[in-house]
Amino acid sequence: MDLLVRIYFNAVFGGLGGLLGWMLFGIFGDKNSSSPSQLVLGGALIGGFIGYLVVSVDAFRDQSLVRFCRAASFGVVLGSLGGAAGILMGEQVNYYLVHKLLTASFLRGAGEVFSRGLGWMLLGVAVGLGEGIAARSLAKLSYGTIGGTIGGFIGGLLFGLIKVVDKGSSGMSHVWGGAIGLVILGACIGALSALVQGVFQPASLKVLRGWQEGREYPLVKGENLLGRDEGADIPLFRDMRVEKRHALIQREGKRFVFRNKQSPPDLTRVNDEPVLDSRDLQDGDRIQVGGILLRFQMRAAKTKEKARLV
Repeated sequence: MDLLVRIYFNAVFGGLGGLLGWMLFGIFGDKNSSSPSQLVLGGALIGGFIGYLVVSVDAFRDQSLVRFCRAASFGVVLGSLGGAAGILMGEQVNYYLVHKLLTASFLRGAGEVFSRGLGWMLLGVAVGLGEGIAARSLAKLSYGTIGGTIGGFIGGLLFGLIKVVDKGSSGMSHVWGGAIGLVILGACIGALSALVQGVFQPASLKVLRGWQEGREYPLVKGENLLGRDEGADIPLFRDMRVEKRHALIQREGKRFVFRNKQSPPDLTRVNDEPVLDSRDLQDGDRIQVGGILLRFQMRAAKTKEKARLV
């Protein structure tokens, strides 16, 4: 269920980013111009806002200001670069493929759709890179980039399709067509990024009781910090019994090890047993940190359980 929630939030934030970028381009740029400077401006604004919101969505949900600022900065910079490069690439492919090589009208339409997909795919790559760099996780960088690439290509195809259908429409329809296309583009990048990460994450922690009850945190780094620290990978706020840097979950090959970072053992438990130093985690283990209760979940175990039910 949490995967669906993550996909929903990413899609909504990505779509909102596309819409805001399109609106600002209407204020500061010229949507009817095809000059390189206007294309770069439009791509940078659209990509920057999609990257800004998609990369920072987890920090927004956790109400973590420090993580939000860090993630948003990476999202804006990389999203702007990816958007500017993507829109230029799309226009170049569209020009040489559609206007130079293809003559039949239906082929030209298909070529324009493909060129848009190819161009906006670069934005998806940039957003995925932003997520991985902001989280300082090689695994998240890989999964996010794959998901963003797929989302950018699919969203770009749909955006191109809307542009082709919208070509003969009135000016007002053209404006709304572009806005709808970019909302779909942002939503696809956000949703596919969350989907791929959710499918391939090796393990996760689900909050059973306490702050963010029901929330599931992917464990995609070699070291995952739990605590009240603003930079924690699993932020556990609003419980003063939780230390700022309370505990670590380390991945060692296929093993996951829970390590106490000199926190009170009575407030650092696995299956209700105090942890003085470290303990190997098994699927289904219940971890207590302060007054917050979490469940450790292995993706492999969940996959086997689903296969058995089928």
